[in-house]
Amino acid sequence: MISPGTFPSPVFRRSSTMKQIGSILALLMLLAGPAVGSTLPSPAELVLNLPAADDDAEVPAAAPEEKPSPWKGSFGLGLTASKTTTRTIGFNMNAALAYTDTLSNSASSMKYVYNMDDSEVKDNFFVAQTGYDRLFEVESPWNWFFNGSYQFNQTENYRQRVKGFGGIGHFISRTEDLSWNAKGGAGTSWDEKGTQQGWTPRALFSTTATWKPVQGMALDGSATFEPAFADFTNYLAVVEMKVNLAVSAVDNLSIYFTLRNEYNSQPGAGDSYNQIWVTLGFAYGF
Repeated sequence: MISPGTFPSPVFRRSSTMKQIGSILALLMLLAGPAVGSTLPSPAELVLNLPAADDDAEVPAAAPEEKPSPWKGSFGLGLTASKTTTRTIGFNMNAALAYTDTLSNSASSMKYVYNMDDSEVKDNFFVAQTGYDRLFEVESPWNWFFNGSYQFNQTENYRQRVKGFGGIGHFISRTEDLSWNAKGGAGTSWDEKGTQQGWTPRALFSTTATWKPVQGMALDGSATFEPAFADFTNYLAVVEMKVNLAVSAVDNLSIYFTLRNEYNSQPGAGDSYNQIWVTLGFAYGF
């Protein structure tokens, strides 16, 4: 029996109170989810005073891969050895520009050769060429093309010559190491003077190839046979070859060697059957 003015002393039940506190903490952590776990420092971070790891830190995006330009060009200077009526040595300059995409290829080039011997001009020759070819389909070996050229030759009687052709081609090989195309078509040539003065309709049979046997080396070659429709024994033929060797010590610099051989089956007075130019020099690509 409790006497008036007295109160029973409180009884604390430690075990039940701790269970309630633990339940509340567990509930809070459950509601907070992964956000709580991600912000709580690890024992190593507490002891070593390290900053808390940020699990949500953004990983820097990789830089996009730069695509190679479809345009390529070069400019070269060097020495020339030629054989026309005599053998002479002089200088040459050349330039080229090309554009390539999935279906087509276009290329233009120019070459100038000047030789003098005993105060007499032995060579003053300029030729500019351009061409375009396009595949019928991406995987097709067949293509169509057109090409043209202009040349000036002070020492030959024809003086100026213009040619233009178009037709169909077929790739014998089209790989990274070897591109080889055979072409057939028709067109015309025009000579300012000489025995073939004016326009002469002609057929065209030609082949072009680019071979890259090793890294830093490229061989380009072409051969054309251009008979007149009226007389197939009256023909022009041109063979060209170019070798490029990259200079590893200097970016975009290469050594080039070229050969051009022009043959005229029916030259007139003042013209040559055969003209050969050999050039050697340095070229810078861009």
